[in-house]
Amino acid sequence: MIDFLGRLYESLWRRVGGRPWTEIIRDDQKKSPLVFMLIFLGLGLLLARVGGKYWWQILFGFFLGILCGHFWW
Repeated sequence: MIDFLGRLYESLWRRVGGRPWTEIIRDDQKKSPLVFMLIFLGLGLLLARVGGKYWWQILFGFFLGILCGHFWW
């Protein structure tokens, strides 16, 4: 099973250009940051809509996640 997963990972690695997917996303995010901000905003609003009366707690958690992700990049 481990050997199969290793071969699967290697084939996926070759298809994406031999770079980690996090680097690919980071490069795309640097090229068009507004698109990513709008995507995250939409996801946050969707979570708030689904969350019902706890919408502010979900948005606050989402905001903290964006801050942590921003400082990590």
